[in-house]
Amino acid sequence: MITTSDELLAERARTLRFHGSHDKITYEQVGYNSRLDELQAAILRVQLPHLDSWADGRRAAGRHYEEAGLGELVKLPKPTDGSQPAWHLYVVAHPDVQRLESALGAAEVGHKAYYRTPVHRQTAMREWGERAELPGTDEAARTHLAIPMSPVLTREQVDEVVAAVRNAGS
Repeated sequence: MITTSDELLAERARTLRFHGSHDKITYEQVGYNSRLDELQAAILRVQLPHLDSWADGRRAAGRHYEEAGLGELVKLPKPTDGSQPAWHLYVVAHPDVQRLESALGAAEVGHKAYYRTPVHRQTAMREWGERAELPGTDEAARTHLAIPMSPVLTREQVDEVVAAVRNAGS
């Protein structure tokens, strides 16, 4: 815990505690994220036995997306051969991601873009990023969008998401 009457110091502490970002979008410094305390550890201990079933539910939701034809509309995430993804996030790609975001928003379907500015282009990485040419990373940053994913996502809910994506056009 930090207590201070120095506003600059307080802002710096707030920024450093979230990976060096003040707005969770722009990263100006190299920070950290270390928030697990005893209470959180106790909760985690109770939740860990459910981890496999939650991952199974997320994998089933991913299969539902595939079976509903989502892959005809957007680029689906592809697991590494031999892996079993847990799909913490289900991130798709679309060449006109703004149109996709608008269609999902209009249908009141949750969605989120992460790292729209890639890490190597963030202020905190300027020293190294200015020399980096990472076209695949830049493309992923421009075109990705996380869509609803949950271990209890139903086929009907998946169908609603796919319908909203279909309304964005392919």
